[in-house]
Amino acid sequence: MSSSLPSPQPVRQPVALALSLAAASVAFVLSVALAQNTAAAQQGHAAGHAITEPLAVPITAPVAALPLTSQNATIVAVPPSISETSVFMTLRNTGRTPIVLSGVTSAVAAHGMLMVTRRDAQGRTGMSETRALTVPAGRSLTLSETGDHLMLMGLKRPLKVGERLPLTLRTSDGRSLKVVALVRKP
Repeated sequence: MSSSLPSPQPVRQPVALALSLAAASVAFVLSVALAQNTAAAQQGHAAGHAITEPLAVPITAPVAALPLTSQNATIVAVPPSISETSVFMTLRNTGRTPIVLSGVTSAVAAHGMLMVTRRDAQGRTGMSETRALTVPAGRSLTLSETGDHLMLMGLKRPLKVGERLPLTLRTSDGRSLKVVALVRKP
């Protein structure tokens, strides 16, 4: 007696691996929810209360990578008596939407500021703090000595020419970019 059913096709490894990872993720989420419900039920039972609704387990989607790169990041070395300094670099947005910078932090400073430089009607140049700097989609933003830039305020120690310092640029949508800047002479 022969079978007329077609023979099963082998599952390709990438598909099998993806299915295996998905099953493991679901199993993990369910085990966390069960553990939380069991602990809550035991606490409720001990206190004479019953749990009537299961606890929710939030599932968050992974955050998309920030399509932003930095080039030539530098921090200006200042005398020990000066407590703030400027940061310059070129930022390149390889994405399809503008990226709005909302802040900068560094372990060597109490806080950072985003600065805009403007020229008034009399031709005088001045700078002021701003809440955001925008890197246009598919374009670059140059932070320079004569234009928009970043400031590190309340320096916690003197900076040494030649040292490399990490900075974190934050965006308005909660993402960040780690940058290493070289301390240079003014």
